[in-house]
Amino acid sequence: MKKIVVVGCTNIDILAHSYNQAILYESNPGELKRSWGGVAKNVAENLARLKLPTTLITVLGEDANDFISMAKSIDLKLLYPTVEFSSTYLAVHDKNGELIIGINDTDIITKLDKEYLSKNQRTFETASMIILDANLSDEALKFIFDNFSHIPIYVNLVSSAKALKFLPYIPQIHTLNLNTLEAETLTKLKSPFEMGQSLLDQGIKSVYLTLGKDGALHFSNQGINFYQKTLDEKVKNVTGAGDAFFAGAIYGELNGLDPLKTGTILAQLTLQTYDPVFRNIYPEKLNSLIKE
Repeated sequence: MKKIVVVGCTNIDILAHSYNQAILYESNPGELKRSWGGVAKNVAENLARLKLPTTLITVLGEDANDFISMAKSIDLKLLYPTVEFSSTYLAVHDKNGELIIGINDTDIITKLDKEYLSKNQRTFETASMIILDANLSDEALKFIFDNFSHIPIYVNLVSSAKALKFLPYIPQIHTLNLNTLEAETLTKLKSPFEMGQSLLDQGIKSVYLTLGKDGALHFSNQGINFYQKTLDEKVKNVTGAGDAFFAGAIYGELNGLDPLKTGTILAQLTLQTYDPVFRNIYPEKLNSLIKE
């Protein structure tokens, strides 16, 4: 099986959780947890834990030894330039686990420039798919789309603010994962069904549109599918859930399963942990949950 190549951020995630209803401009009692996150890293880790051959191209600091050891333990291959400190993402969640505000310091991602990526051209050429996150620089995106658009390129948007940088490449994107805010930014439409159809009309072959607790839609030339599963457990943390959904959907695609169902189940497992990845996942467990 050819490998999956994921390109983008690896961060130190600092996740703050308020015990009570958060009060702005005040000190709030709660807890802080540190873990390794980042959009590309979360997707890649989920895929590796599901035993898919995955290479993550990212930027790491000299403080990343524990992450490197973890990646090795799950057979996640890493390619990276080294800087002094890894990038950082700070997320503040309310008592219900919903994000109040997130701040990311990811400027080191510019180290994934044309020069560095071209040194790893063979890695891209032998991939069965390339997954990008929206933190990548314009230079990196141009290099990848100019040279490897013959390989299916999957894009995981991370915010509506960064969605616009993909507008020039819409016809070259094979699969797009986004939420309604990001879809509205790209299409200027309000209806989820119109958003998805508009993106297909512009040349994207497959669109995953997540609707939060209201489920998810999948648009393709084969039609429109919808899936919704109620989460009965308490949400601990929303960070990483969208990345888990995308990884789960890809796992579903590659294994002949319902991608919306596999994505939703993996996302809901992630919502029930304070980490951005549900680390006790493996193919047999996910397959068992899908059959329930």
